[in-house]
Amino acid sequence: MKNQPSDPKNEPKDDFWDLGDDDLELEKIPEEKPVEPVITPILEEETEPAHAGQDLSAPSRDLETNQPTPASKPGQKRVRVSSSTSEHRPTSMVEKILIVILILTLAGLAFWGVTAFFDHAPNGEVVEFNDDFPIKGEKITIGNVETWWREPVRDGDDPDVGVVIEARLIPCAKIKLVESGSATLQVSFRDGEDKLIGDTINLSVQNGKFTRSESDEIDVHATSGFRNPSRINAYVNGDIPAWSVAIVEGSSTENPLVRARIEANRNETK
Repeated sequence: MKNQPSDPKNEPKDDFWDLGDDDLELEKIPEEKPVEPVITPILEEETEPAHAGQDLSAPSRDLETNQPTPASKPGQKRVRVSSSTSEHRPTSMVEKILIVILILTLAGLAFWGVTAFFDHAPNGEVVEFNDDFPIKGEKITIGNVETWWREPVRDGDDPDVGVVIEARLIPCAKIKLVESGSATLQVSFRDGEDKLIGDTINLSVQNGKFTRSESDEIDVHATSGFRNPSRINAYVNGDIPAWSVAIVEGSSTENPLVRARIEANRNETK
């Protein structure tokens, strides 16, 4: 019996490897969509070139503070904020001229202030005194004038007449005549700027004697003065220009016959 080649068509199927899964339908696996990368806006990105010999695995360090920079997360880019420093530009010629003008202006104002202070500062002798006794006029001769300050007398047998209520200290003067005839004298008290203080006093002289006192000497006082008695301390120290008593012979008021300083070394009550 001859061996005939087997017909593959007639050969039975080998069921040895048939696991019976031909009828099973494989589930189709859905295709995954590609994940689109998320682009994060970056304000400023600075890439630093790697220096020769630099260990890339070592943590980076801040160039300004020499401190290690925090490690960045995967997918996160490091942003470096650069600090800008203002550059000093040279001063222009116009600015230099303006600075010089400003300095000169300030120096001029300072000089003017010092000059004005000394021009208006009290010097104690704003007016010129004429008290070289005896002083001879046309008809009378004044031998001496004594001056002082005192409190006004408000009551008693002989109060001060005409003194204002606000006055606390008033200037006074004692006038003495020598070898005099008959005339009329005008007596006034003045402050350091030659301004009239109180009222003018008219005195009549007959044959070398005052009619009011019937003597060759008489006491007179101003009708106003210091309203604050503590001002006498400044007057003594020379902080207030000296006051004066002016005596004019006759009706002329241009050149007083006598201008005597009100001294501050005497303070007495009438």
